[in-house]
Amino acid sequence: MLLLKRNNFLVVLLLFLEIVVAQTIPSKNITINDGLPSNGIKCFFKDSRGLLWIGTDGGLCCFDGTTYKVFNETNGLKHDKVWSIVEDENKNIWVSLYRKGLAKYDGKKFTYYDEKDGLVNNSIRKIHYSKKYKCLILATENGLGIFDGKQFKSFLKKNNEKFQIVGIDETADDIFITSSHFGVYKLSINSNIKKSKLESTFSTRVSYSSYISNNTYYSGSADHNLVLKNIVNYKEKLIPCPIVWDYAKDSQNNLYFTTWNVTDPNGGLFKYSNNTLTNITQQAHITSTALWCLFFDKETQQLWVGSNDKGIFCVDLSRRIQFFEPSFFGLKELQIQELYSDTNNNIWIGAKDNIIILDKDLRYKTFDISIIWKKLSLYFKQKGMSKIEEDFRVYGARDGFTSFNIVPDNEGNTWVNNTWGVFCFDKNYEIRFFQFFGGGGHLVFDNKDQAYFGYMYSDVLFMPNKFDWTTPLQLDGKNSSVPSDITKIVKYGNTIWFATNSKGLFFLQNGIFSSLNFKGMFKENNITDLIINDEGQLVIGTNSGRVYIAKWNGKSLDILHIYVPNKEIYGTSVSFVEQSKGIYFIGTNKGINVIKNNKFVKLINKSEGIEDIQFNDCIKDKNENLWVATNNGLIQLNVDEFSKSVKTSNTPIRITSIKVNGKLYSITDLLMRWGSYENNKIKLDYNQNDVELTFASNNTFNADKNLFRYKIVGLSDTWSDFESNGRIQLLGIPNGKYKLLLEGKNIGTGEIFQSKNLDLVITPPFWKTWWFILGSIISLSFIGFVVYKRRIQVVQTQERAKSEVQKRLAETKMEALQSQMNPHFIFNAMNSIQNYIIDNNTDDALMYMGEFSKLIRQTLNNSSQQRITLTDEIQYLQSYITLENMRFKNKIKLELVLDDDLDLFETEIPPMLLQPFIENVFVHAFDSNSKNPTLTLFLKQTGNYLYCEIKDNGKGMATENLNKLNTSKGIKLAKERISLFQQDTENAVTISSTLTGTTVVLKLKAIFI
Repeated sequence: MLLLKRNNFLVVLLLFLEIVVAQTIPSKNITINDGLPSNGIKCFFKDSRGLLWIGTDGGLCCFDGTTYKVFNETNGLKHDKVWSIVEDENKNIWVSLYRKGLAKYDGKKFTYYDEKDGLVNNSIRKIHYSKKYKCLILATENGLGIFDGKQFKSFLKKNNEKFQIVGIDETADDIFITSSHFGVYKLSINSNIKKSKLESTFSTRVSYSSYISNNTYYSGSADHNLVLKNIVNYKEKLIPCPIVWDYAKDSQNNLYFTTWNVTDPNGGLFKYSNNTLTNITQQAHITSTALWCLFFDKETQQLWVGSNDKGIFCVDLSRRIQFFEPSFFGLKELQIQELYSDTNNNIWIGAKDNIIILDKDLRYKTFDISIIWKKLSLYFKQKGMSKIEEDFRVYGARDGFTSFNIVPDNEGNTWVNNTWGVFCFDKNYEIRFFQFFGGGGHLVFDNKDQAYFGYMYSDVLFMPNKFDWTTPLQLDGKNSSVPSDITKIVKYGNTIWFATNSKGLFFLQNGIFSSLNFKGMFKENNITDLIINDEGQLVIGTNSGRVYIAKWNGKSLDILHIYVPNKEIYGTSVSFVEQSKGIYFIGTNKGINVIKNNKFVKLINKSEGIEDIQFNDCIKDKNENLWVATNNGLIQLNVDEFSKSVKTSNTPIRITSIKVNGKLYSITDLLMRWGSYENNKIKLDYNQNDVELTFASNNTFNADKNLFRYKIVGLSDTWSDFESNGRIQLLGIPNGKYKLLLEGKNIGTGEIFQSKNLDLVITPPFWKTWWFILGSIISLSFIGFVVYKRRIQVVQTQERAKSEVQKRLAETKMEALQSQMNPHFIFNAMNSIQNYIIDNNTDDALMYMGEFSKLIRQTLNNSSQQRITLTDEIQYLQSYITLENMRFKNKIKLELVLDDDLDLFETEIPPMLLQPFIENVFVHAFDSNSKNPTLTLFLKQTGNYLYCEIKDNGKGMATENLNKLNTSKGIKLAKERISLFQQDTENAVTISSTLTGTTVVLKLKAIFI
């Protein structure tokens, strides 16, 4: 009995040790092949910008998550060996150049300090920046230094003893300084650093490092011990350990150490938790034993481990994902096809040639081929099935097995279906029933515990008694209502749903199968996975990459939402779907998509340590954590970690380079600091309109999952698609003002980066500038004005000339008209003189000749003038009437009536205008029979017009003769003369006649001088 207990204890111990040793912590190795300048790593520091600075034996390295920018002797750094890095309050980076002093980097250039400037020693091992005292504290190979940016203060041992400083630890109240050989000191810093003091506090072993946490002082002693000392009571504890060189604490207050024994291969990564020191080097897949430095990134939960020979090991301490590799189960390989969580929260693992049961405490039972065969042999013997056993040996057990599905029945038994057949395991994991079936299939039980078994590529069998498979009811898979090629079966209430890879979706209700695809309710034929979510809805994953959320309403399938590949999820084919705590986890050929509130949150794949993304199955345990089956082991996802709300990151998007017309923009160098363009505006000439910008966001964890999109206000109102390529090419940008908007996110962490805005100005060519256009408008306007004025002058000159010509033409025409009228009058006068001569009336002829000559003289004078006074016109008419009256023996009486308001001397009219009308009176109005012939001339002024009325009491005219009078040559000439002198010719000449006489009225535009 004692021996048995010892053996059982040994088995449990071995099992425990195996779990401890084999459980994997995700990590990745970074070397010179990835861009490091050297595999000898001396220090880490993450600055306020999110940049990770790495000190190496080959120079200073700056890592933004994508590229490693190296500073060394070939590109400006004074020395290659960088042992320590800090950042001051002004965000300058300070670097210890071992053996070459101190360097400050301000984002553009380095400034150097050494012993010549007052530095205590050029070989600086460690730099500490005190935010409280705003100064650097420098641990060197010989002495302690303080530097406030202006002056140095040094502390040395007397008698030239070597004072090697290996540790600087600042607490809330004190600054502890550890020397390698002289114990621990307290540093008191004065505002005047020259008055600062260093006092011995307590002794310790020869040490090469120090760390203080929770009043405990840790140091790595030269005698291969981890020293723990209480700094209050100075009680000391020693734990055997290789020499400790650096320390880091994670978010769970676990302490990690890098160790290296220098002269032997012992060393590695150690974890101190719950007063226990554990070597986790192998768990973290760290292949170096010469580890030197540590840095824990609180944001990403990554532990950066620097080695002296194999670069960096980045260890994931987030505990979001646990990996169970084949070695965890004592196997060399583990290809898992099927998973099942039973009522006891045990995980059943159906793998190639193994069935494994993993309990909640991560203890496991493994049933390999040999164990299962032994259990089967015992089962056959108990059932007296020797013939079946023999057949099974010949046909069934020649090869290993592959599992298809693991399901429970209503009694609490677990049924495992693999290529050997169907197993029923009871609660003690013994075989209760076995049915040999070559090729495998899928099994399910209805509410009556009746079994349905679907062959892999054939019919469905129905067994009313789950333990009696001798005479099953065979349902023909060729029937459109019967499923075949089944990939997944799920139960919900009294309905069983079947997913197939060629015929779509089926359900079984009350013993009757129905095909939704055959009825036209669902179109996808190749269904890869199927679950029922928390709301009782179907979640259907398909080979096309689409995932459907659907609800069966009793008559039809309502599609509630569709996750579209490469838009709402990443990947083009779905391997599994699962829901936990309201979050969907969707496995695709790109990784595991996390969907929350119907929105994509993050993608889990290689960056998180999942090397194999060929997912075979996924289940949810009773704690609602997820277990994922792969061809290389088992993955556990901590859903609580993935359900945490996503916060906007403080990390901005940086513009890292600008190219203009294919060349680096020359001004960029002047405005670049810390590897990014710090200005918010770019101004380019019109011929510099081919622009290329590259941008990034500092993310040291999984920068490969950074996605960016942009919008250029002024060119487009739409956002581009999210892409991993942080580059924009803008070709042939028109001149104008634009605003570039950049947004980014990380699909691995779900973080949203700070957006970036950049004003882009393409100045127009000078001929399109406002000043040129305005100047051109002013110039053209001036030229136009000058031309216009010149044209006006020309036109005015032309008009004046034209007016003069027209005036002269009018005058000439007037003179011609007057000349036409004079011969007519002369003809009549000459006839009168002739008549006097014929009648031998010499006296009258001579008198007539005298009056006639006088009238001719007046005519000649008036014909050269445009207008004459009314007095001259009346005198002229009186002379004419006298001559004409002589022909009538002075019988015709003249009555001259003048308006009292009429000024004869100030009123002017055209000369000889009334004479034709007077002449018509003498020619047509009177004859020898006329009694008391009278000619009345009445002149009056009305407004601006002079009305001249010529009236006789003669014989009058018939209408026909009156019309002839209106068209007579004399009257026409008079009317034409009137039109030459005035525009208003309406009613200018009015002639009326009756049997008692004729009246002529002239309406003249008079000029009053």
